[in-house]
Amino acid sequence: MPKLILTRAGGDLESFELTATETTLGRSLHSDIVLHDIAASRRHAVITVDAAFVTIRDANSRNGTLVNGQRVMTQTLADGDVVGLGGCALRFVSGDQQYSEVVAQGVSSVPNWIVDDLEEHVPTAPDVPLQLRRK
Repeated sequence: MPKLILTRAGGDLESFELTATETTLGRSLHSDIVLHDIAASRRHAVITVDAAFVTIRDANSRNGTLVNGQRVMTQTLADGDVVGLGGCALRFVSGDQQYSEVVAQGVSSVPNWIVDDLEEHVPTAPDVPLQLRRK
C-alpha cells in the first residue's frame, strides 16, 4: 500500500497510508491529511491512487507543490520522491504499487507505426511514406 511519511519538527515521523482513490492534503481540518503549517494552503494538493500510479495535483495553492524540489502542477510519484507542501516535507513510499518508477516512451502519432530508432523494421502501417521515418 502506498504511503506518505511526514517528518515533524521534533524529528517524529508520521505515516499516512493512501487507501482512498483520492486524498486531500492541506491545513483545513476537512483535509484527509491535515498539515499543521501556516505556509500550507487550506486545500493544498490532491493525491490520486490507481492500480499502477500515484499522482499528486496542486489545488491552486498559494505556495505551490514541489516534488524533489521542482514546482509541479501534476506529477506521477516514484518511490522515494519528496513532496513539499508549504513548510512540510513528505516522503513517498510506493509500497505494493505496480510501478515505482515512470519511464516516458515516445510513441508516433501515425497509427500502427512504431518508431524504430535502429531502423531494423519496416513501417507496419500501409501507405505510410518512407520519408516519415526518423533519421
